[in-house]
Amino acid sequence: MQTGLKMRKTLYFGVIGNRDHIKVNKGTDREEKRPFWEFLDEQPDGWLTSLAYKRSDYPKHRGTMIWDCGAWSYKNEQHPRLGKNTVTPEWVMPEYLEHAAPGDIFVAPDHMLIKGHDIDHRRKLNTENAVKFLSICDPAYIPMAVIHGMDEDERVNNAIWLAKIGYKYLSIGGVAARASQKKTVIESVARIRESVPDVWLHVLGLSSPPYLKKWSELDVQSCDGSSHFKQAFTGGAFFTIEDGKLKKYQAARQDRKTGELLETVSAPKCDCTACAKLRSDGIDTRTYGSNENNMGRAAHNMNMLMRAHKCELSALSLV
Repeated sequence: MQTGLKMRKTLYFGVIGNRDHIKVNKGTDREEKRPFWEFLDEQPDGWLTSLAYKRSDYPKHRGTMIWDCGAWSYKNEQHPRLGKNTVTPEWVMPEYLEHAAPGDIFVAPDHMLIKGHDIDHRRKLNTENAVKFLSICDPAYIPMAVIHGMDEDERVNNAIWLAKIGYKYLSIGGVAARASQKKTVIESVARIRESVPDVWLHVLGLSSPPYLKKWSELDVQSCDGSSHFKQAFTGGAFFTIEDGKLKKYQAARQDRKTGELLETVSAPKCDCTACAKLRSDGIDTRTYGSNENNMGRAAHNMNMLMRAHKCELSALSLV
């Protein structure tokens, strides 16, 4: 990976959580669970996953992985902990190494700066962890630090300091919750980009097609996101591509016991890998019901998201 290339495609990293398997050949002697990434039309540029999720399987052809310390999971705790483990540079390193491949990115353990908590304590912890992690990171892997700050000036100063002590890869958090404030978010990322022009910059949690296009224009190297994936569960969202844009439909409810439809299916039929594979098993991803309906719809949404990415980037001649 190289930085400093203007107007290049921003890489999209899919997110691997703890809910991602789909049963195939249900009710037969060939029934088995398969991971959702086997239901994608194509794989994303890379993947991001967290130590908050203990798992043993990852995509075989996965590109670069970003291994995150799971700060969101302990954001309200005084001291960073995952289970019985205190999250320190010394603890996360062997955890990352257990499944990582050379060239993967390791995020330095951090603590989110949140109003109502001991901000000075968290600042001190982040500073100490960033310095320590950089010194112990295995040279076969890439250390990445998360930019923190209670306001834009502090975030910019933090980014400059992290680059100064040696980080070549930085990530920007705290923007996903402000996704609807597009102008403010873009201005914030642009300011950080200008302050550290020579580092690889990653935006955490914002990967909608319009944002991905803007990140490419700003020379942001990568981003990740899972909102379209999660909306399959939280809101029954089923996305399609119409005129190059994502359009959201509501999945139709069905009786969990009988499978009888309780609503009319409004979304059009889809032939993406997820929909086609599951339809052969009698599963319609446009409906609510089993885990297969919902996980299949989530995989479908990820397929649509990546298609929409290409549509947005085609205007920039980056696909």
